[in-house]
Amino acid sequence: MGAAMPKRSDFEWLEDRSDWIKNAYRLKLEVEYRRTHGTSFQLLFDRIMRSIHGDDYTATATYGNEGDLGCDGFLKSRKIFFAVYSPSPYFRLAEARNKMKADFARFEECWQIPKQAKQWTFVINYPGAHPSLLALAQEFEERHPELTVTVWSRYDLTQQFLIFARIDLLIPEFGSVEQKVQELAPLNFVPEDTALPSDEATLTYRRLSARITCQKDDYDRLTNEWLEQLSQDPLRWMMVHFQFLVGVMASVGMAGSFAIEDPPLRRLKFETGIAAFAWRKYFKTAWGGPASLIMQEDYKKKFPPIGDDMDMLIGVCLVQDALALAAIRLHSRITGLWENEILEEVWSYVTEIKIHPE
Repeated sequence: MGAAMPKRSDFEWLEDRSDWIKNAYRLKLEVEYRRTHGTSFQLLFDRIMRSIHGDDYTATATYGNEGDLGCDGFLKSRKIFFAVYSPSPYFRLAEARNKMKADFARFEECWQIPKQAKQWTFVINYPGAHPSLLALAQEFEERHPELTVTVWSRYDLTQQFLIFARIDLLIPEFGSVEQKVQELAPLNFVPEDTALPSDEATLTYRRLSARITCQKDDYDRLTNEWLEQLSQDPLRWMMVHFQFLVGVMASVGMAGSFAIEDPPLRRLKFETGIAAFAWRKYFKTAWGGPASLIMQEDYKKKFPPIGDDMDMLIGVCLVQDALALAAIRLHSRITGLWENEILEEVWSYVTEIKIHPE
C-alpha cells in the first residue's frame, strides 16, 4: 500500500498560533513590502508562496529574448500562474494597468488555456487592488471563460500568509519570533496613503498607553523624546496629534458618549489639566479642526486658522495632545469602558482614516 496522504493535523500552522506571533510576522511582511521593489519584491513573493505551498510552488526566471513567458511563478498542482508588478520608486496606476495588459497578453501567447493554466493572478506591491485592475481581470475572464483571473495586493498576500502558512515552511524563510516581541507596542503600520508619519504615530500611541497604564518611567522617557522631536518638526507632530484626536472623536461618536460639536467643556478642560490662557487661545482651533473634518458642513462653529503662525501651530499641537488623553478619559467615565480599550479602538481609527482623499 502507498503512503497515506498528509492531513492538516500532521502540521503546525501559523493560523493556530497566538495573535502576538501572527502580528509579529505581519509586521515582518509590512517592513519587507516597503523596502522591496522590482526583483526584490518578486523574491519576497517567492518566499511567501514557499511558506504556504512548499515545493508545489515554482519560481521562474527570464531567459534571453523569451523573457519569463508572462509567468513569474506558478503552482503546479492547481495550474495557477502569477505575474508580479512592483515598480521603483512609486506605484503608478496607469503603468500598472499597462503592465497587467502586457503580461496577460504574453501569458495568452505562451500557455494553453485551460490545459496548462486554470488561473492567472496579477500580484502588486500596493496596499489594495484598484477597481480598474479588477475590471481588467473581469475583461480577461470574459475573453477566456475557462480561466480565473485575479488581482492580489499586499493585503491579499498577508491574509494568505496568516491563514495558510505552515510553521515548518515559514521559519526557513522568515525566521522564528522571539518572546520579547510580545511586550512591544501594537504591531501596526500606518498606511502610506494617510500621509501620517508612522514612527511619530507609534510613539504617540506608546506614550498614551504608558500614561493610561501608569507606567511613569516609560511615560517620562517617551515624553522627553516627544518634546525633543516636537521642537525640531512641529508640523509633523501636529499632523499626528490631529489624527489621534480625529480617532478619539470617531470613538466618542460611535459610542454616542458626548456630542463632538458640543462637548462638555468644563469636564474636558479639567481632564486636560492645561492652563486657562492656553485653553482660551488654542482650544477652538485644536478641537474645531478635527471636528470639522469628521462633521464637515454640520460643524457650524468658527475657529481661528493657524496660518503661518508658528507659535499658534505649536500651541494647538500641545493642546491637541492633551485633548486626546482627556477625551479618552472622559469617554471612559461616561461609558464605563476601560481607557486602554478605548485607546486600542482609537489606534485602529488612526491607522484607517485618511487625511487626504487621494
